[in-house]
Amino acid sequence: MIPVEIGKPSLRRHLFNTRLNEESMLTSLDLVQELRDQVRIQEEASKLRAQHRYNTKVKPRSFH
Repeated sequence: MIPVEIGKPSLRRHLFNTRLNEESMLTSLDLVQELRDQVRIQEEASKLRAQHRYNTKVKPRSFH
């Protein structure tokens, strides 16, 4: 096996900015709750659509 030379950093490591990364991570954390709320609304709407679809196919029966 030929050993890989490690000497030059990749472009990604060369352009990495710690301060900018921390700021973007904090911004993402601030937006997480809003994203969760949106997903919760979409999930509830999906459940309601499935419930409606199921209930339209059910034949009502009454037992004595």
